[in-house]
Parts: sequence; structure tokens; C-alpha cells
Amino acid sequence: MTSDRDIIKNAAHNALKMMKDSRLEISDKLEVVLDPELPFMGYATKRKDGGHVIVVSGMALKSGLLEGLLIHEMCHVYRTNKNHPSHHHELLNSVGHGIIHKNELTEDYQIKLVQQAVNHIQDLYADDIAFKVFKESGSFTQDQVFIFFLDWIQDKPLNSKSTKAKWLNVGIMLNNCFATSNLIRHNIPDINNQAENKVQKFLSQTNNSMKKEFSYFRNFMANLKEDITEKEFEEDLTEYLARIVRLAK
Repeated sequence: MTSDRDIIKNAAHNALKMMKDSRLEISDKLEVVLDPELPFMGYATKRKDGGHVIVVSGMALKSGLLEGLLIHEMCHVYRTNKNHPSHHHELLNSVGHGIIHKNELTEDYQIKLVQQAVNHIQDLYADDIAFKVFKESGSFTQDQVFIFFLDWIQDKPLNSKSTKAKWLNVGIMLNNCFATSNLIRHNIPDINNQAENKVQKFLSQTNNSMKKEFSYFRNFMANLKEDITEKEFEEDLTEYLARIVRLAK
């Protein structure tokens, strides 16, 4: 019986080869480890002693999408190594903390929404590279990608008038923007308009402000520029996060 360690080792080897074959080789030290209790698929982070570590969850191990996840996380590492503004962590922390401080956000769910919003932008830029790898390697079909992002989209907001629910519903809206903008960015057909129908069903149960702002957020995500200066990115990110907080409030 193949051990979890062997599964991860083989998947990492395959993912690194696909990255190299796509001319996106990662030269620094990279380690992949398992955290069985991690409540989401995985993440990449810098090591204090140099290099990066990718942490994958138990659910990722069983999902059948482990190689795809590893490629996605490796693309975060690649973006970081290439100093792309979307992965300039000091810049991201400065803008995020500035928004949190200016708006006096103290609740955990408020801070998590700001972090979620930043993560979506980073994920979109990582996916721009990952999709090149997927295409060149033939590892995922368009239908598989469509189903993956369709599952992201929720068609019902939380049915509560509490302050926390308002913030969480903005988070759901951003998830829906992220999923559909990824389809747009990579020319993935919306089969039978399923994604858009779910989005519109969600919006039909929200307030007019969210309906109006949804277009801005989706267009912002769908039209993120590859070639962007740090100053431009900082200005765009600040505007994006400020509008999220205004909507949630």
C-alpha cells in the first residue's frame, strides 16, 4: 500500500517536472509536507532558513487534485521569486493593515474578509501561470476546470440581518467573482450558463448595493494586468479593498 508520504513525493515530482517543461522552473529549495487537520486545501510559505514549504491538507490528498494544487502553490512560489507586485508581501501587508487600521476593523470576521480579498488577487495571478502549465501538460480538461470553479459559486446568501452575516455575504460575493473571473480570464466556456445562473440567483437575494458593486469586483478581477508597477498595483489594491469594506459596512 502506497503511503501518504510516497503519494506526496510522487505528486511533487510530477508537478515540478510539469513546471520545468513549461519553462517555469523553481530553482530554490522546496519542501512539501502534509497537515492532515488543515481545514482547507493547502498553502505555500517562505522558510526562515531559505526556500519555501508547501503544506497540503488531508482533504487535498484524497481529492484527486493534488498535482493541480501543487502546481498552483508552486506558481505562488514562482511569482514570489520573480518579485511580481501581487506577491510582494511587504506591500500587501502595508495596504491590508492600512485598510484595517483606517476603518478600525477589530472583529475576526472583518479582518478575515480583507485577507480573503487579498488572497483572491494573489490566486488569480498564480492561476494565470498554472493554467499555462495545465494546458501544456494536458493535465486538466476545460470541463474539469469548469466543474471545479462551478463548485466554488454559492447561489444563496446567509439568511440573517446580523452585522457578521453582512460581512460574510460580501465574502461569498467575492468567491463568486473569483470563480467566474477565472473562467473569463482563461476562456473556459460557461456550460449551459450554469455559473452565471448561480451568480444571478445569489445576487437576486441580496441588496441593491451588492448587485451594483458585483460588476466592479468581477471586472476588476477579470481584467487584472500582468505588467503592472508596484505603485499601480498598490493604488488598485487600496481602491479594491476600500470598496469591499464600504460595501460590508
